Amino acid sequence: MKIHTERARKYLDEHIGIIRGLFSGHDHVQEAKKRLLIALPFWLAGLVTAVVATIYARLFHVFENQALVIFSSFGYWALVLVPILFISSWYVVDRFAPYANGSGIPQLMAAAELSQEGPKNAFIEKLFSLRIIVAKVVSSLLGVLGGGAIGREGPTLQIAGSIFHLTGKFFSKGHSAKNNHIMILAGGAAGLASAFNTPLGGIAYVVEELSKSHLASFRTGILHSVIVAGLISQLIMGPYLYFGYPKVDSFHIAQLGLLIMISVFIGLLVGFFGQALKLVVIYRSRIQGKTQTAILTGLAGLVFAAFAIFVSGASVGSGKYMLNDLLFEGKVADFLDVFSRFFGTIVTYFVGGAGGIFAPALSLGGAGASFLGSAVGYNLGPVGVLVGMTAALSALTQSPFTSFVLILEMTDRHSAIFPLMIAALIGHGVAKFVSKNSFYEFICARILVAESSSRVPKKPSP
Repeated sequence: MKIHTERARKYLDEHIGIIRGLFSGHDHVQEAKKRLLIALPFWLAGLVTAVVATIYARLFHVFENQALVIFSSFGYWALVLVPILFISSWYVVDRFAPYANGSGIPQLMAAAELSQEGPKNAFIEKLFSLRIIVAKVVSSLLGVLGGGAIGREGPTLQIAGSIFHLTGKFFSKGHSAKNNHIMILAGGAAGLASAFNTPLGGIAYVVEELSKSHLASFRTGILHSVIVAGLISQLIMGPYLYFGYPKVDSFHIAQLGLLIMISVFIGLLVGFFGQALKLVVIYRSRIQGKTQTAILTGLAGLVFAAFAIFVSGASVGSGKYMLNDLLFEGKVADFLDVFSRFFGTIVTYFVGGAGGIFAPALSLGGAGASFLGSAVGYNLGPVGVLVGMTAALSALTQSPFTSFVLILEMTDRHSAIFPLMIAALIGHGVAKFVSKNSFYEFICARILVAESSSRVPKKPSP
């Protein structure tokens, strides 16, 4: 009894000491103020990102719908209007912000790497700025108005990265490399959360794709940013799902063979799609002179318009409408749909304007899965489309964990979690067989090479 009494007294003394320590020798008001000041930049940047991202999303939707009107109502005049819009999309980027071109995700990856070297890296200002935001929005809207097969998701990440970078500079005079790095990572997470309404996907993407360090070093800023950006986005647009609630039947082990076949096929398809995009970038970089570039850009617009008018309108836009038909209307894609998504995106990317390839890759994967299922006489329906989308995203980004989390969050189909996980792993493995580096990594490496070249001092003229 005496032993138990002594233990109880010791236990009470220890906890009384802890309670007393809470109110002595420590300024909790100052500590709370310090924590608030640390979190404030993330809250503010997350708020601004959510507002800008939702406005951009609605504008993109309106312009994409107007593109359908152009091709359905303007007739052959589209052969004139589309090249003009494509040239305008390229010109905005070329004239005002060259690093606003393309997706925006490689720019984010490059900035995340450069930010670890120091906060005053001048090259980061070429990747993240107010000018980048404006050029990115205007160029991509002009591109999609011309029917370009582009998405808004990648651009949203670069826009978010710019917002977080500018906010970090404003709040911190002694802007350290670590703080700058964390702000850029948080921008990527908040941008993805706002673009797809997928907060978990945003966190997963930062951990898997953008960061080489341990989660503990930046988890607080990332969580603050994703929560604020996600809540504000939902407040404005409602708790929507990017692809709604497709009806998914229970997956049976007997379907495993077809699932593997689809995942391998899509992995190969999107793997070669990424390689084709790399060739486009290499070829375009060799074009000399703005006049020649403008002429070739106009020709690309003419080819795109002619294909959409005379061959297939499935090449127009981000591909989200096609995916909605496959997921909700019971439609089945044919070979021409698959080719149109592949060809349309390649031609659009040649233009050199701003525009993402997330959405086009998803539509390519979904259409490819639907086509293959019908070709072998065993269509899996919506679950097959989701498997194709997951494999496509995993093959494009070579980030399997992020890919299945994103598709899962965009559709809320937890009954398909194992097929999606399998598809992500197979898509990633097959894409690695095609190329060790993803398209995003390829562009990021080119940006870093350009940055290192800019550091080399020019030799004085003799």
